[in-house]
Amino acid sequence: MYLRYRRFLEEGHKYRGKKFHQFFLDDDGVIGPAPAKQDRHSVFQMVDDIAVVHGKMTKDGKMRNKEKAPKDGVPFKKKSIFFKYLPYWQDLEVRHAIDGMHMKKNVLCRTIGILLESKDNLKSRKDLVAMNMRPDLHPIDVGNGRYQLPPASYNLTLAEKREVCECLRGIRVPSRYSSNIRKLVSMEDLSFTGYNCHDCHVMLSVFLAIAIRAIKPVYVKMVITRLCYFFNKISQKVIDRNELDDLQNFVRETMVQLEMCFPP
Repeated sequence: MYLRYRRFLEEGHKYRGKKFHQFFLDDDGVIGPAPAKQDRHSVFQMVDDIAVVHGKMTKDGKMRNKEKAPKDGVPFKKKSIFFKYLPYWQDLEVRHAIDGMHMKKNVLCRTIGILLESKDNLKSRKDLVAMNMRPDLHPIDVGNGRYQLPPASYNLTLAEKREVCECLRGIRVPSRYSSNIRKLVSMEDLSFTGYNCHDCHVMLSVFLAIAIRAIKPVYVKMVITRLCYFFNKISQKVIDRNELDDLQNFVRETMVQLEMCFPP
């Protein structure tokens, strides 16, 4: 999950007014408004006069050729080469594009990792201490350099992990629909490995929401189901333009719920 996502919620939303310890707050404790959107022309004006002189690094880590410092308040350090060789680049409505298949692989890898492979470790718990959030999950010092990690809602029991893996092993798909899900599940290690990007797409859009019904924490099931519903909707061949605004508000609220449930 990402921090400070409540900024993107609409004014007056119920999650904006709650001061739960699940959320990360700035030093002043103010959520603040969402950052202003930059259109295509404003971005081009930011990088138009940024000159970058490429050169090799010296042994002491310094550039042989000095690089012109970017303008104050500009987050970019160089001008994209697309502005030079694609005359229409500064007129595009879409400011950036994300490869959906690789994004789904990253999301599934982290979700499966924290549910089955116990990616929740001492370092992630110490991050919660540094950010002053989720005090119920802070590690407990038991002495001799050892820590005890309090159980979290997303920590599945051995029986729950086995039920999830058994559900995935029982999936049968049509020919060429995806890989054989059965071969990706290991009942000895209770893990899900060896998948490709298309398998992650199928899992997030269809099968993961079914498999997690075996776990008991209701809130964890609800959040993951909402995430799967979003990926299912954006993966359709036909998307209704009238549903996009509601879908955007839906995923914003889902991101905030992820912050309330999972560690950063």
